[in-house]
Amino acid sequence: MTTQAATQSRGETFTAGVDPIALEVMRARLMSIVREMTVTLYRTSYSTIIREVHDFSCVLLDRQARLVAQAEGIPLFNGSMSPVLEGVLQKFPLDQLFPGDVIISNDPYQGGGTHKNDVNIVMPIFHQGELVLFSASKCHYTDIGGKDPGSWSGDARNSFQEGLMIPPLKLIEGGKKNQAVFDLFFANIRTPEWSRGDLEAQIAAGKTAERRTLEFLDKYGWPTVSATIEALIDHGERVARAHIERIPDGVYTAECFVDSDGVVDEPVPLKLAVTVEGSNMTFDFTGSAAQRGGACGNEAWVATVSVCRETVTFLAGASLSANEGSYRPIHVVAPEGTIVRPLPPAPLTTGIGDVGTRVIELILQALAPVISEEVIAGTFGCVQVMSIAGTDPTTGKEYLHFSPYAGGWGGRARYDGNSSMVSLLSGDNYNIPCEVMETKFPALLAERFTLREGSAGSGKRRGGLGVSYDYRLLTGGEFLVSMDREKFPPHGLFGGKAGLPNVTVVNPDTPAEQQFAKVAGYEVNAGTVLSHRTAGGGGYGDPWERDPQLVLDDVCNEYMSVEAAREDYGVVIDPVRWGVDEAETTRLRSKARTS
Repeated sequence: MTTQAATQSRGETFTAGVDPIALEVMRARLMSIVREMTVTLYRTSYSTIIREVHDFSCVLLDRQARLVAQAEGIPLFNGSMSPVLEGVLQKFPLDQLFPGDVIISNDPYQGGGTHKNDVNIVMPIFHQGELVLFSASKCHYTDIGGKDPGSWSGDARNSFQEGLMIPPLKLIEGGKKNQAVFDLFFANIRTPEWSRGDLEAQIAAGKTAERRTLEFLDKYGWPTVSATIEALIDHGERVARAHIERIPDGVYTAECFVDSDGVVDEPVPLKLAVTVEGSNMTFDFTGSAAQRGGACGNEAWVATVSVCRETVTFLAGASLSANEGSYRPIHVVAPEGTIVRPLPPAPLTTGIGDVGTRVIELILQALAPVISEEVIAGTFGCVQVMSIAGTDPTTGKEYLHFSPYAGGWGGRARYDGNSSMVSLLSGDNYNIPCEVMETKFPALLAERFTLREGSAGSGKRRGGLGVSYDYRLLTGGEFLVSMDREKFPPHGLFGGKAGLPNVTVVNPDTPAEQQFAKVAGYEVNAGTVLSHRTAGGGGYGDPWERDPQLVLDDVCNEYMSVEAAREDYGVVIDPVRWGVDEAETTRLRSKARTS
């Protein structure tokens, strides 16, 4: 029996002529190409947002703009790269692309972009004179112009206030730099030195992919590699469909609110109906709010589709197989002109976090009744960006510290929520270490970086803890912050309680104390302390069913107070011997059940 016949007899199918063992070898080879792209990019980049946070992703795509291979990175980015290439091919059809071309874009309306800070670099790869594949990377740039440092203006009222819009343009044509595009790009950015390094790093990553891909094709030939790609895409589809089929057919609904759009201080409703039919899933956002006038209230359509794809990948656990085939069973529907599918010139930069994270959580919330073992309660929310700008006392030049922040994830069926995690849409992001921050930005001093006591939502499985990060500004400057989940803190599931909300406190515990969740261009004096405090995750299950020993451990670890243990969990801690008073705990819990 041939290898192919044997695999088919076990209920498996493979594209004709592709041996399954060879298929796995070549899949790993494709993955190694995008992983080497990743290493090249972060090791040659300049900015902390890429070098430290790793706010980027690298992929390979084919001539049909299908995702072939993706490296570990930001799932939101990976799921949005096919539209990027589709935008490029609309501007430059295949017959208008040549060896040595490099295309740049960030347009969220016509270029397949997620938001303006995310800059795409696409490079065609030619083998023996034939265009066969594309390398692509997406990187978040610290600044892309606009009205505020960091280009993360939650109160932007239109897209023009958010910075430079770049439709697909040839940055390099036939190996020759288009210097005018370079000049225009850097003239609009507050951090041109870092951005030059980051842009060159993206180009270097693309060249790395080209070199390794040509070595691969020289060894196996394009016909074999092409057949392999078809087989891998088909395999990705089978894996995704198999996991979707585990979910009972039906229509599952949920709704929630984004705190505000950043301009008008009123909640923004978001509605979702998830239809599971066999091995297909449809996400329908009909009934959600009309697009808003502020940047926190809108998410680019490309990003909406991508976070739906990302969530299914989470549930399927199919990261090794994730490619264009993984997305075939996923269908996303939304009326134009809504917050998840806005029309230009609606602002949408910060909404990628506020609305995008809500979409992921809404999907989990809708499906919770039928896959309760696989979902988590509410998380701390969006990327919680804070940007701090001022004058560097050592150089006299402007500095710009821009960073996303970690917080608490929700509790789950068997485990407590994770503490100090990046947002659900941020993938493999990291924090900027205090030492790096102080070295790069001498005008800033890190005074505190700690888990936020009492922030976790109570539950049989409590939520994860948020983070408190305090900066002292040694010179005057300005800051902006965009935090969601101030009005609507992370929700609990199945009787679990909400976590503490997000907040940024200026000069805490002083007569000058002020609190913000969203503010832009706010000027502060030398000596000001900015205390950035992220939410804790929601709890899962009835808190009074939590094991008293786990509650004691949390008190001893300073995750909560003795008073909170009694009030939230009905667990009485003896402060002398630091143990559970079992008799009093039993009495208190019994009294609560009978009252």
